[in-house]
Amino acid sequence: MPFVKHTYLYHFTRIDHRHNFSVYNTVLHANSANPAEAAGLRIESLAFIPQLFLSVLAIPVLLAKKDLASTMLAQTFAFVTFNKVCTSQYFLWYMVFLPFYLPKASLLQRPKLGLIALVLWVLGQAAWLQQGYELEFLGRSTFVPGLWLASIGFFLVNCWLLGLVVADIGSSEDVIAVTAAPDSKKDR
Repeated sequence: MPFVKHTYLYHFTRIDHRHNFSVYNTVLHANSANPAEAAGLRIESLAFIPQLFLSVLAIPVLLAKKDLASTMLAQTFAFVTFNKVCTSQYFLWYMVFLPFYLPKASLLQRPKLGLIALVLWVLGQAAWLQQGYELEFLGRSTFVPGLWLASIGFFLVNCWLLGLVVADIGSSEDVIAVTAAPDSKKDR
């Protein structure tokens, strides 16, 4: 049982409030300072609900038959965006799927949209990193409103980007129906 607890169950109650882009960052920091006051039903236990709904249920069920590789991008992007812990190395988890998605993405078909998306994604991180720098290197308490607002801003940018990816996949043809249809002349 200790293996299961420390390997799997630990993640339901994990509090990691350092160097974390997550929208839950400020709440997790407050809970870590006063764990006795935050007893009961805690945000770190509930945070899995939207994350798992999107990445395990909604996105794969609705989109996998249209474009599996792009669906895996959307799943992973949703998982990272809604995760309690979101650090820069987590971005690599979904970036590996970009070569499969980008050739038919609205982000490249509409360059202005792609540029806006890229700039907002980078600015969202830059805003958070600036607040993190003030906290870590200058010793200023920037949790509220600085890091909190930067985390919300970055989260909203990522939700918008996820919406673009999902819309692109949703508007594509059903790959399984197109490729799995038998040629009626060959079957005769």
